[in-house]
Amino acid sequence: MMRAGARRSIVLRGGTALLAGLLALAPSLALAPSLALADTLVDNVNGHSFDRAGHVTYFTGLVIDDDGRIKAVLERGHKRPAKIEFRVDGRGRLLMPGFVDAHVHLMEMGFAALTLDLSAIRSLAEAQDAIRNYARRHPERRWIIGTGWNQERWELGRFPTSAELDAAVADRPVWLARVDGHAGWANSAALAAARVTAA
Repeated sequence: MMRAGARRSIVLRGGTALLAGLLALAPSLALAPSLALADTLVDNVNGHSFDRAGHVTYFTGLVIDDDGRIKAVLERGHKRPAKIEFRVDGRGRLLMPGFVDAHVHLMEMGFAALTLDLSAIRSLAEAQDAIRNYARRHPERRWIIGTGWNQERWELGRFPTSAELDAAVADRPVWLARVDGHAGWANSAALAAARVTAA
């Protein structure tokens, strides 16, 4: 056990990412009130962030107060505070801000940008037209894949059917994920390819 007032430090070693080290440190901060209520210096990092205009900024250290807020962003050459209770040595590793969102599927968003996007469609007929036109513009695609449909906006009172999708494209499989990703809409060719039957 450390004596009161002793400076505490941690060095991240090996291939451990700085972020993983900071996350691993969080439970111990919560369990040690004397440690949690002290300023922390995260130093010797290759920090990347963004300013309010959206430009990339760089830093080499952060001072975090006892409430967990960033008190100071330190650049190379900036003087480090003399009175720091706890110091994390990042050993030059990359540190970026947390990409925090209430709920986002980053890969799915990228995937949606590369396929048919039905998020702005307001009716079943409009969806069928968009799907038909997309298939015509992409004759090279063996499957028509997309996302973003929402039958609630279409005021159907039900989910769309494979027959309604067949009316748009019947000559090749079509698979369209709902806007929330929790349902899919397939035409008969897609159901046959996946060997989905009534049974």
